[in-house]
Amino acid sequence: MNMWDERYKAHDTVYGLKPNVFWASMMALRPAGSVCLPCDGEGRNGVWAAEQGWDVHAFDLSETGVSKTQQLARARGVGLSVQVADAMTVELDRMFDVVGLVFAHMPPELRATFHRRAWSWVKPGGHLVVEGFHRDQLGRNSGGPKMLEMLFHERTFVEDLVEIEDDARLVWNARCEQMLDEGPFHQGPAVTCQVVLQRRA
Repeated sequence: MNMWDERYKAHDTVYGLKPNVFWASMMALRPAGSVCLPCDGEGRNGVWAAEQGWDVHAFDLSETGVSKTQQLARARGVGLSVQVADAMTVELDRMFDVVGLVFAHMPPELRATFHRRAWSWVKPGGHLVVEGFHRDQLGRNSGGPKMLEMLFHERTFVEDLVEIEDDARLVWNARCEQMLDEGPFHQGPAVTCQVVLQRRA
């Protein structure tokens, strides 16, 4: 059993049942289409998107997280595609209007490769929408990795995706100080990075 299975088994909900605020606000600006959510945990963001009419494909490494996603979708009366999969090896046979990375932090040796994989799933004209913890989050108890190299800064995605410069438009890139209220593991003052990239049509 991996760490995420243990965490998801130990709590009714780890990050709450409501969608991430930044994610939901960015999705509300776009007409419903197809969306991919890697590392979607217990499904709060994917199930919410399905409720808004999006065609959702989500995956997570945790069998417990995927099971809880399926339970939440049934309780809300919506359908979505969800699977147990490793973000570094999963093979997807389609591209999406939106790919969402919500607190999807990777070890430093995998981070740039993961971000390039996520970008490869974005359709021409589509968007990559990201919220993750900023390096200034280190030392706070409101959530996030405890390793500096796993946290983001304002140039993380510019540096990780440098080879796509001609293929991408930076729509939004901000350091955000906010009060998190997302279940027992994301509570209190926090510092995040918010990024939106659009693939040129």
